[in-house]
Amino acid sequence: MTNPVIIIGGGLAGLYSAYKLQLLNIPYLLLEAKSQLGGRILAAPSPINSDVSFDLGPTWIFPHQPKIQALVKSLHLSVFEQYSKGDVLYQAPNSKQPQQIAGAGDMQLFRLKHGMNTLITALHEQLNPDSILLDHNVTELKKSGDSWQITVNHLSNIKHFTTEKLISAIPARMVTAHLTPELWATPTLINRLSSVPTWMAGQAKFIATFEHAFWRDKNLSGQCFSRVGPMVEVHDASAEDSNYAALFGFIGVPYLSRSQVTKEQLIQACAKQLSYFYGKDAEKATGYFIKDWAEDKFVANRGDQTQPSQHPEFDFSGLDEQLSNLNIHFVASEFAKQEAGYLEGAINAVDDAIKLFVN
Repeated sequence: MTNPVIIIGGGLAGLYSAYKLQLLNIPYLLLEAKSQLGGRILAAPSPINSDVSFDLGPTWIFPHQPKIQALVKSLHLSVFEQYSKGDVLYQAPNSKQPQQIAGAGDMQLFRLKHGMNTLITALHEQLNPDSILLDHNVTELKKSGDSWQITVNHLSNIKHFTTEKLISAIPARMVTAHLTPELWATPTLINRLSSVPTWMAGQAKFIATFEHAFWRDKNLSGQCFSRVGPMVEVHDASAEDSNYAALFGFIGVPYLSRSQVTKEQLIQACAKQLSYFYGKDAEKATGYFIKDWAEDKFVANRGDQTQPSQHPEFDFSGLDEQLSNLNIHFVASEFAKQEAGYLEGAINAVDDAIKLFVN
């Protein structure tokens, strides 16, 4: 192999791919379309401390997920348990007051101290900075003989790269949207790529920050559930020491409906809902953040915007020979054979691909 392995996508799967290749002394070049790394891992900075952030993308690490836990430990990052002490609030249709339900349950979840983006930062710090190129949007892939020809738009300048081995670290539907598979893939492969939903791509997430986690004083967990909306779930999003208090919610309004209102109107609706749950204390927010992933062209396509959310499952059957001949490896979390869609899935998909580089 005369050229470095090219990795397309600088989210967790792409950065972890680079990290693993670097440990194997295999040259690589990572191309990221955006001006920042992280993909679906995105942080809202604390209004009072830039070292603290709140997760607008993935939030939790589950106890049964060993690989992501091992990676976090190896990078010397700290985890803490999701706060869930106290009661749950429930909003039913036409109910003037929330129902208070004893106990939030004992499901154990872990979060990263200072936010999930610390994982992205820690991985990036392990890598050769000259091998990470931001604002490099791949606009065309072609296969010529044994080589991939890659065309990139870098701040309106066209660049070309060549490699023998390619790692695609973007979701299946984003491959069809951005990597011109009609130039190199069979109809069967294209159809399978198109059919796999991008996990959480149609979702929007809301965060409100506060000076104090006032709900804890009232023996409330921060968990709320609603059949009214706009948020269908709310959870405590405070930093580990609770000095940086926050609540986050998943917005359950379908994208086609919420796209008819402004971002400000959606924020106001979420803030009003928090006031329904918590009264005047919720009106003292120090900041509001919202991320509508369905509007991110590097995360969601029309299918993700309009179809019900479902867990991804990519069907690799009958594709081994084609993928081997192409010398392409799909490592986004949606391609994982276990824990697809989760952070653990990204680690699993990369580990399976990297095994082929050393065998």
